[in-house]
Amino acid sequence: MYKVTDNQAAGIARKKKELERQLGELLGTSRQIELLQVESFADPIDQVVSNADREIASRRLDSEARWIHDIEAALDKMRSGSYGECESCEEPIGPRRLDAIPWARLCVACQSALEQQGSEHAVMFDQAA
Repeated sequence: MYKVTDNQAAGIARKKKELERQLGELLGTSRQIELLQVESFADPIDQVVSNADREIASRRLDSEARWIHDIEAALDKMRSGSYGECESCEEPIGPRRLDAIPWARLCVACQSALEQQGSEHAVMFDQAA
């Protein structure tokens, strides 16, 4: 763990407050599970539209759930004192990255390596198919 300056601590406190606000908003809006109810329609076009709406709602709720998890993890790190530390290389995550993505778990270099690794796997999978 690296030493946090007073200026960095003030920035973390501001980020914490903003993350808590965002988390409250997400928890309030992600309760829209009723959008996933299955309905039967006599008209096939209405059924297709309903299925498409349900799929969109499902993807949005899934995305919000991941975002909630990431924000909660960032808040836990703030409480434990490990906020801003890369989970991979344990080096500090750059302040500009944390300003842009306060819940970032990886520094830019480690995130880029992870994405590159993922795209290589995708290429290998596509070639195998």
